[in-house]
Amino acid sequence: MCSERRREIAMNFYLLYSDDKSLVNKELDNIKNRLSISRNDIIYYDIEDISGVLEEALTMSMFSLNKLIVIDATAYLFEKKNISDIKLLEDYFSNYNKNNYLVFLSYGANIDNNKKLVKLIKDNGEIKKLEISNEYLTSYILNYISSNGYKINMEDITFLLNKSGRNINNITNELDKLMLYKINDKFINRDDISSLIIDSSEDSIYDLVNAILNNNTEKGIRLYNKFILSGMDPSQIMVILSSQIRLLFQVKRLYSYGKKKEDIAKILDIKNIYRVKHLINDSYYYSEGMLLKYLYKLAELDKEIKLGTKDGKVFLELFILGKDLV
Repeated sequence: MCSERRREIAMNFYLLYSDDKSLVNKELDNIKNRLSISRNDIIYYDIEDISGVLEEALTMSMFSLNKLIVIDATAYLFEKKNISDIKLLEDYFSNYNKNNYLVFLSYGANIDNNKKLVKLIKDNGEIKKLEISNEYLTSYILNYISSNGYKINMEDITFLLNKSGRNINNITNELDKLMLYKINDKFINRDDISSLIIDSSEDSIYDLVNAILNNNTEKGIRLYNKFILSGMDPSQIMVILSSQIRLLFQVKRLYSYGKKKEDIAKILDIKNIYRVKHLINDSYYYSEGMLLKYLYKLAELDKEIKLGTKDGKVFLELFILGKDLV
């Protein structure tokens, strides 16, 4: 037991992976809290910036003894993109800075276990595959509702999950909507759920936004075609996409200005502080320039579709495929 405890404290490497980004971000928060790393000592990199990762890993923090380096490794571990100088990162494991902690993230249902990097993390740290269970979702809904002073029956939680799907962001959005609807008596029942929630699957508009921003064209097209078949209009999809990307940008900008979650919620009129927390976590992985680029493209595409110069269904599909149309 003591040796296991010592190993837990001494671990400098982590790999978290899941096809649900919110689960990865939640576990990342747990690691931050467990290591007591301050906000100023958390740095984010992409796996393709090996030189930046190594320079950060080998230097001491300016603010405290320890530093947390978060690395999005999706391109390498899930999409299997070739990283030419990956050996430099692999060599770091043989002589690493014990004051710094590296957390690798991969947003996908699986990883390439044959990669040397995966084996090195396994030998020197911890690898976690994060999956959503019914117990986790039930606990999440109960905690979310009760922390806001609302009540719901267990049977109706099951009914809610069948209607909303299993995506955390989608569930959170539906809960916010239900709580606003029942703000007077603060008791959510089956009739409320039936009235407000449209049947969904595990996929949601949040998944489509993430697929587009992460260049996951295969998933993006699958989701887009699903929404079209369900009766959604391309212009409606564009409005929702623009709204979600704009919200990510606004949250990222305000957070960079030093605004706290409570301030951001008030400024953007977001009713639930937990939603702000999820948006802050998601915004870490996209630059302001990138988000503005997508907003500009959507605005130009929307204008041309309304002018009748472009077919909405076809050109929105090409947009999701990453084609430069404007």
